[in-house]
Amino acid sequence: MLRERMLQVDWCEMTMSMMREKQFEACERRLFAYPSVGLFSEEATELDAMRLLSGSFEQNGEYKLISLHELRERVMVRLPLEALYISMGEMQLLERLLMNNGEIVLGDWDDIGAAEALVRRLWCSFCANGEEWTLKLPVSLHEPLKLTIHMPEAVAARERVFRFDATIHGLLYIAGLLHSAQPVDVFVREVMRRDDQLALEVARRYLQSSFEYISDANGDLILLHPGLADPYRMFRMQPVEGIFTLELSQELIAGGMNGMLPEEIPLHETLCGVLRGALRPEFDLGEAAEDLRMLAKQGVSLHEMEEVMASMLSVLPTQAMKEALKMLYQCTPHWMGMKTALVQ
Repeated sequence: MLRERMLQVDWCEMTMSMMREKQFEACERRLFAYPSVGLFSEEATELDAMRLLSGSFEQNGEYKLISLHELRERVMVRLPLEALYISMGEMQLLERLLMNNGEIVLGDWDDIGAAEALVRRLWCSFCANGEEWTLKLPVSLHEPLKLTIHMPEAVAARERVFRFDATIHGLLYIAGLLHSAQPVDVFVREVMRRDDQLALEVARRYLQSSFEYISDANGDLILLHPGLADPYRMFRMQPVEGIFTLELSQELIAGGMNGMLPEEIPLHETLCGVLRGALRPEFDLGEAAEDLRMLAKQGVSLHEMEEVMASMLSVLPTQAMKEALKMLYQCTPHWMGMKTALVQ
C-alpha cells in the first residue's frame, strides 16, 4: 500500500496503531477517487479508459492516449501469470468474489488495502452507497481467474509466495525499511522462477500490494515497516554512504518473522506488566506496548516516548513505568535500513 507522507505533529499521532488508521483512511480516499465503472463493464467508455489507467498499476509513468480495447488486452495478457502471484489479502478477496457471483460488501478495514490492489490491477471496481462499500469482479474475468488459481502448479506457487512474504516482513522488522532491488530479484528467480520483463512487472506489483512503500527519486520502491513513522527522518540519519548492506542469519530473520527479537521479549513483558490496568479504555495493552517498542526502534528520544506513554495512561506514570520504558529505550535494537539482506 502506498504510504502517503504525513506531516509530523507529535509522536502521539505517529504510533503504529495511529498510523495504521491514517493509512487506511488514505486508502479509502484513493478508492473513492477511482472511477466506479470497471474496465470490463459494458458501460465503460474511452474516457473511462484514460481515467482508469491513471490510477492503475498499468500507468508506469506513461502519459499517452490508450483505447479501451488496448487496455483490456494488456490486462488479459498479463492475468494468467499475475493471478498466481498476488498478495494473500487479494487472494482471499478473489475467492470470496468468485463464490459470491463477483460481488461482495467490504466489512473489514483490513480488506481495504487488498481491495485497492485489485482495483489498481483493473480486475475489480469499487463503489460506495452510504456506509456500504461494494467490490465487484466482472463476469468476463471469472473463468480466466478460476482456471489460473486452480492450476496444478498454483499450490506450489502460493507456498513460495508465502515463504517470500514472511521473509520480507521479517527483514522489515529488523531493518525498518528495505530497498526493493534484491526482493524483486529474489521474487523473479526463486518465487516466479523466470526472468523477463513481465516477471519484473508482476514482482513490482506484488510488492506494492503486499507492503507499505514509498518511491525514491529514481522511482524505485522503498518497502517500509508499518511502524516506521517517518522514513525520511531515517534517510537523514544515515551515514553519507547511505543505507547499509548486511547479511543476516536465519535465526535473526526468524525473530523478525515472529514480530519480536529474542532480546525484546523480556522488555515487552516487563512493560506490559507495569502498564496492565493503567491504560485508558481505548488502548489495548499489547498494542500500546508494541507502539512504544516501535518508537524505540526508530530512535525516538526517551523524553518523547515518555510523553507518548503518558498520553496512553489513565493515571500518572509511576516510577516502575518510567524504569521499564527506559530499559525499552536503551536495550531495543534500532532500525537502520538495508539495501540487501537475504541469505538463503
